Amino acid sequence: MTKQARNSIFSPSRIVFYILSVVVFYLAVHYIGKLKDIKTLLLEMSPVWLFLAAAAQVSTYVFNALILKVLLGKDAKEIPFLVLMKISVVILFVNQALPTGGISGNGYVFNQLVKRQIDAVRAFSVLVLESVGYYIAFLGSIVFFFSWYAVEHTPMNRIIVYTIIVGVVFYCFLLLIMAVLSNWRIWRGILRRLSRFPKIQRYIKKINLPGLTKSKQGIWKMFLENQKATFKVIGIQCGIILFDILTVYAILKGFHVSLPVHYIALGLLLSLVVGALPISPGALIAYESAMTYYFTILGAPVHAALIVTLIFRFLTFWLPIPIGLFLYRNLQRKARTQ
Repeated sequence: MTKQARNSIFSPSRIVFYILSVVVFYLAVHYIGKLKDIKTLLLEMSPVWLFLAAAAQVSTYVFNALILKVLLGKDAKEIPFLVLMKISVVILFVNQALPTGGISGNGYVFNQLVKRQIDAVRAFSVLVLESVGYYIAFLGSIVFFFSWYAVEHTPMNRIIVYTIIVGVVFYCFLLLIMAVLSNWRIWRGILRRLSRFPKIQRYIKKINLPGLTKSKQGIWKMFLENQKATFKVIGIQCGIILFDILTVYAILKGFHVSLPVHYIALGLLLSLVVGALPISPGALIAYESAMTYYFTILGAPVHAALIVTLIFRFLTFWLPIPIGLFLYRNLQRKARTQ
């Protein structure tokens, strides 16, 4: 085998693809037995509400692509909206398979934008502001719906309170991480240490990471230069959260189960906190257990909580996985030909 062939096989993008493929296989082995149950439930669900749930999820991908378009500004003309849609599907796939509060998907976004001739500084600004927008939207949503719940319940369930605390601390920590990583001096130190490794150094130069130290931007400067776009992103991120809430609402309605909207929102947001923690690939078992538990203590019958969990996970996780894996390779091939 030639040296060039070996380098191609073990290129960073292919290594990520191998890792994701193994993760998908691992998840499928643990979940395959439930697919028959999901099929039965989908057939029993009211078609109108099933269509609404599916449409809400498709809308989340459109909104994610819209976020990239807004933050790219004039540079968005260089990338077709369909490509941004594909990237948004893969972002969700990567974030779900490797839960890190969105950080894993950010690396993919940066790589894709740079490969499509977007300046490294601009690409980095996009991923930082996209992440900050999501963290602010999520923190605002969970505090709002928890406050609504707290007004009606005294004393409150301790598990809910603990999860809220963990969620707020975790996402504030991610905001802090973004603030630190957006500092050009931090990147200069990181790059200096990584330059000791020849293969990593070549990859760093390939995607123009050294260019990040030339802009001398920080998170505050990024915000000041993109105030209008950042506020738009926060609003769109809130819209994505609302579409997820609508998905759960439609599933419950499809099985003629009623639950107050703010309970649905709180149950979903609490589940997303658990799903964002790097507990296991795809937050497998932990997410399903958490979502079933939260909706049960919020008033849904146990069977309804199980139904919501199975179908929501199918629409937001299992269905996008094969699509995301295919689009990942599709985008990698097209980026190389450009």
